[in-house]
Amino acid sequence: MNLRELITEIDVEKIAGNPDLEIEGVAYDSRKIQPDFLFVAISGFKEDGHDFILEAIEKGAKAVIVEKEIQIPFPKIVSVRVPSSRVALAQISNRFYEFPSGQIRVIGITGTNGKTTTAYLIESILKRCGYRVGKISTIDYTLGRGFSSFSSITTPESEDAQRMIRAMVDDHLDYVVMEVSSHALVLHRVEGVEFDWAVFTNFSPEHLDFHKNLDEYLEAKVSLFKSLGNLPPKKPPKGAVVNVDDPVASYIMAETPCQIITYGITKEADVRGKVLEVSSNGVHFILEADSIDKINLSLLGIHNVYNALAAASVARGEEIPFALIKEGLESLRRVPGRLEPTENSQGFRVFVDYAHTADGLEKVLQALRGVVKGRLLVVFGCGGDRDRQKRPLMGKVALKLADYSIVTSDNPRSEDPEEIIVQIEKGVKEAGGKRERDYLVIVDRREAIQEALERMRTEDTLLIAGKGHEKFQIFKDKVVEFEDRKVVQDLLGRE
Repeated sequence: MNLRELITEIDVEKIAGNPDLEIEGVAYDSRKIQPDFLFVAISGFKEDGHDFILEAIEKGAKAVIVEKEIQIPFPKIVSVRVPSSRVALAQISNRFYEFPSGQIRVIGITGTNGKTTTAYLIESILKRCGYRVGKISTIDYTLGRGFSSFSSITTPESEDAQRMIRAMVDDHLDYVVMEVSSHALVLHRVEGVEFDWAVFTNFSPEHLDFHKNLDEYLEAKVSLFKSLGNLPPKKPPKGAVVNVDDPVASYIMAETPCQIITYGITKEADVRGKVLEVSSNGVHFILEADSIDKINLSLLGIHNVYNALAAASVARGEEIPFALIKEGLESLRRVPGRLEPTENSQGFRVFVDYAHTADGLEKVLQALRGVVKGRLLVVFGCGGDRDRQKRPLMGKVALKLADYSIVTSDNPRSEDPEEIIVQIEKGVKEAGGKRERDYLVIVDRREAIQEALERMRTEDTLLIAGKGHEKFQIFKDKVVEFEDRKVVQDLLGRE
């Protein structure tokens, strides 16, 4: 594609060189540059793409997008300066991949918790209808043609996202279900993506290491819904799905410029759930939409009823028959790393979950508290280089809802794991917790899990929280293989 055509609609401050040249690909990572590529230098959190311009040129880039005044010692290299490289990357990628989201139904899900499970439930319903579905989620990217890979981040950079959607379109998929993080919205990763549905799950404090405050975090979420009025019209028309029971729902709905389907349990809603029974096998609830029927959901916890209602609301908006909605919800047996039972030779009830916020941890502990016969134990930590304010809050939640806690490492990243634990422990102590009596501190995560397993009695339940589906543990100087489920099975033996 011609570079001049690629930059036609972006905000250009200065061009050095002749942009009438053919571009074979777009990349923001210099390691992925191939001959005749366009390199877009974005400023990251740890590294600045402008520092890798020469490397990109050496690998074959013939043009670069920059947002700084950079002197390039190669007269044949075209340089385009823009106010924001991230915005330019999104706009250029969308055009380079020929506006793929306009050629497929796109469902975006945002909210603090529940995005992944909601994505899996929507996928399950759509597949029950015979549709071909792609997914961009915290757990995996499934793009069609049998391609599936573990995800690196919840919502990929704009070039990656547009390329993935292009692959789905080329393989004639019908839908893409996409988790949309607040980071992605602020950093323009989904700019230009034409969403057919935007789904709001819930809102609670999170990512305050990135957002200045809760108001800024909320505005990031709301921007997805506002954008529905700026995108080209699609048929059927675009819509929003909103959890009306959440305190910020009214604000989100006021800012949404298109049709809205509400869902909830406690308030009047277009799609409503009435919980009948919570057991160790899941939740039984009445689904009230255009029809009424009992749903036997295999997923544990009332929070998963909300996720199911969100999925049912999207399906209702897509005019999917009620019977197929019911089948789709009931056919999903589990979601990787989301209150996932870990089979073992000892028959112990052990669950792993991704809960890494105070609200998330509270929901999964409440879900288990309602079905445990013996004691409820929890092993958890907090990630490094992330929101520090939630650490004492998670400690308080664990003390309140678990019978015994073991505080350990999560992904400490560049931080000292012991210092992270001190901050968690502060919350436990403030709530009246005492070491040994109520909790232990074991920095090594494997040793913490082993200690918890050794303390278990026949009818006890153990929750290992924070990492869920993750297969690695990230330290300052290394990344090691570590999967909570496998550690449990290594220590207890497989069933």
